[in-house]
Amino acid sequence: MDPQTHYNTVNIPKKERFGFWHEAVCDSYVRLDCTTGADRRNFHGCIDIDRYSMLSISNVQGSAHTVNRRNTDIRQETDSCFLISLQLTHTAVLSQFDQQTILRPGDMALYSSTAPYELSLSDNFHQIVIQLPKKCLLDRLPTAELMAARLIDGQSGIGKLVRENIIAFSDYANESTPSLQTLIQNTLIDLVATGLASSQEFRTIELSSPEQHVLLRAKSFIRDNLHDHELDRTKVATHTGLSVRRLNAIFAKEDVSLSSYIRQTRLDAIALELRDPRFAQLSISEIAIKHGTQNLQHFSTCFRNRFDCTPRAYRVQIAAQEQKPGTAA
Repeated sequence: MDPQTHYNTVNIPKKERFGFWHEAVCDSYVRLDCTTGADRRNFHGCIDIDRYSMLSISNVQGSAHTVNRRNTDIRQETDSCFLISLQLTHTAVLSQFDQQTILRPGDMALYSSTAPYELSLSDNFHQIVIQLPKKCLLDRLPTAELMAARLIDGQSGIGKLVRENIIAFSDYANESTPSLQTLIQNTLIDLVATGLASSQEFRTIELSSPEQHVLLRAKSFIRDNLHDHELDRTKVATHTGLSVRRLNAIFAKEDVSLSSYIRQTRLDAIALELRDPRFAQLSISEIAIKHGTQNLQHFSTCFRNRFDCTPRAYRVQIAAQEQKPGTAA
């Protein structure tokens, strides 16, 4: 996937424009469905996206339409990420976890790729969208998912600081030194976490159900204990105070078993460090062992099943992309 990509419907034949847009949105973000009540032949839209080692940031604008992330889309993808939309012009309506928020210019909202959501965009909208692996934000704010589809006011206080830095980020993220670029990305993620934690919505939030609370506790425990090679579903169940059977039934509502979630989270954490230039001096085995892996041959098989390539090929592919002339480091 190219570090810098530009999509624009302006030169696309009118009858193909909305189909082109649908594919562009899926390529840029996550698999989803696009619908519009307007004339598809007169639809217009453009996306300018820059992908970095830890996150991507994009400018997107266009005609009115709605995107829907469905359970069928979620089952077809392995990566889990958060997206943050910053509204620059006009309005958008975001719905997820039975929560609905209207975004006006300057407002922001977080949403998760691992649960269905709907984003309705008004005509001639303009947004900045940040996409990052869930672990990057959850390491800083374990309860971040509770903030899905809740308003972050970008007009005052820390929210204004976050908004201004998101807008300015693209001016500095292309820094050619990989270590400095990584520090800049980390700073932005720190600011996003701070903006979420400082939100009035976050301070008054209530869990929608006991099961959601259990899921958050279990997932947080798993992420915090990936280094433990003995981490298994029994340990997680004990931490949450439920039986393995009961906890597994709760995870099954997200179409994943508890054991599979532990394995996937561990693989995602390893893949994240294989992409991070700060860990370039560590061998693949060292990174895998650091995250609780004991059987390296089994790890390699699981990694290939999840990412369609070996860990070594994955690392080489990422390094090759970042070394292309004229691209972001």
